[in-house]
Amino acid sequence: MNTNDTSGWLRPLLADRLTPFLEIDAVRLQRNLQQMQHKADQAGVVLRPHVKTHKSGWIAEQQRRFGARGITVSKPAEGIAFIISGARDLLLAYPITEAEALKALLQVAADHQAKLTCIVDNMQSIAAINQAYIEQPDVRLAIAIKVDVGLHRIGVDPDADTALVLAQQLAVLQLPFAGLVSHAGHAYGAGNAAAIATIAQQEAALMQSLQQRLQTAGFSPCPISVGATPTALAAPIASCCDEIRPGNYALLDLTAWRLGLCTPDMLALSVVTRIVAVNPHYAIIDAGSKMLSSDKGPHGISASGFGIAVDASGNQYEVIKLSEEHGFLQYGATPPVAGTLVRLFPNHSCATVAQSNHFVLRHADGSAEEQPVDARGCFT
Repeated sequence: MNTNDTSGWLRPLLADRLTPFLEIDAVRLQRNLQQMQHKADQAGVVLRPHVKTHKSGWIAEQQRRFGARGITVSKPAEGIAFIISGARDLLLAYPITEAEALKALLQVAADHQAKLTCIVDNMQSIAAINQAYIEQPDVRLAIAIKVDVGLHRIGVDPDADTALVLAQQLAVLQLPFAGLVSHAGHAYGAGNAAAIATIAQQEAALMQSLQQRLQTAGFSPCPISVGATPTALAAPIASCCDEIRPGNYALLDLTAWRLGLCTPDMLALSVVTRIVAVNPHYAIIDAGSKMLSSDKGPHGISASGFGIAVDASGNQYEVIKLSEEHGFLQYGATPPVAGTLVRLFPNHSCATVAQSNHFVLRHADGSAEEQPVDARGCFT
């Protein structure tokens, strides 16, 4: 990847507020949202974006306006925050093993007449969700079976009989069956777009095979929902899919760029920070791990540094080290000047957004507005 070409990296840096702060380019955000929605519409599938990327009720509303139907959330508390901000159809893409963990979310969903789909990959999860449902029977609830397609995190073995056993238990308990859900997160480790496309094809084949076995056993309809930004960007949407759940596509980051999934002018999220000191070793910025996170990329990807910083002249610096409140920039023969503003593109947008209470939405004319990160801190 060529970082010497400044086209796409350069954007006006406005010193209209104290640094550091998150900035989202409104034009790039809108373009990213529209492009993914267009791809879903062309394939005839539902787009259910994963909102853990931005944690913003405002951005989720833009996604709905462009055509997204429903959202995906990470945790029950995150679901509550988004229901309060207007969401009415949610997939909770997180395993539940205790009824108590769902109690508050089911109450809020019932109060706002929101539909909730939970995932399961074992009997304990079914029992916990069923118990919570018994205590809140007026909620609109459905259960999908999570399938492990290669990440080896959560999900049933697609070649085993576990999914059939779980579907039978759902039928016994009269819990509505919502089909199959997968996340090919291991695609982040594939290294390039062609290899990611192969993983997308493998995922589709595994899901379709399992779907056919469940349908043969009488579990029909059995829709297929897949979710990962790399596979959604790198490959055509498989004809067997009914729904896609990418999240990172809204903002994108250096990980997506390094994988060849986007160009620099698609990177909607950045951190505006300032060089506060320069010494013979490093230029020091006022954004550290508490602002950027110390993430070098999702699912174990390991970048060489923590981001790329660009000043108004197009000079680029890699963030090679972090402390809590400071970042260490590597510079060449000519040191930068203390006080210089730089725009920093992070490795992982999801982890970066989660560090801040708000972001600055910057419009094409330079005007800006602050938006809250509504679901920040929703970790239960």
